Amino acid sequence: MDDTRRLEKLLYELWSGDWQPAAARAGEVMREEMIRLGVWQTAVPADRAAVLWSVATGRMISEERTPYPDRTKERLSRLAGLVQHVSRMCERAPYLSQRTVDLRQAEEIYQRLLALPEGWRQEAVRRVVMGGEDVTHVVADAQIARNRVRSYGIDPNEAGDVSAAGVAS
Repeated sequence: MDDTRRLEKLLYELWSGDWQPAAARAGEVMREEMIRLGVWQTAVPADRAAVLWSVATGRMISEERTPYPDRTKERLSRLAGLVQHVSRMCERAPYLSQRTVDLRQAEEIYQRLLALPEGWRQEAVRRVVMGGEDVTHVVADAQIARNRVRSYGIDPNEAGDVSAAGVAS
């Protein structure tokens, strides 16, 4: 088992009363430890991106003087959750966590969304962003709708691939 004491100490500091200094350096500590323990290159790109993103997030929440303490608490909780995840990754790589499973599912949904023709993809994204619908359900519904339209004798590709500005591609 690799030495993850630095990450464990960081996690303790994040939950202590004086969490700002730990939050400010959390992303950099996670990155340094992942590199030191040989986990950085084997981690999935989304995990590496999350660690790099946490460099900015940690510094921002440590400097925040916000009238929204719940938002800071939520961001701090996510940061601590990422530190826990990274610590487990460093202890027993390869580590299949719920986060890794979630990332795989997200990648699958993303690929299914990309497989939709442009018009169908734009409508799917509009339903998620503007209508608050769940992306998993919207992508599945779009695929089912395309198949049903086809079974009714209508070509689902009649929607065409036209940009949002109305220019045919």
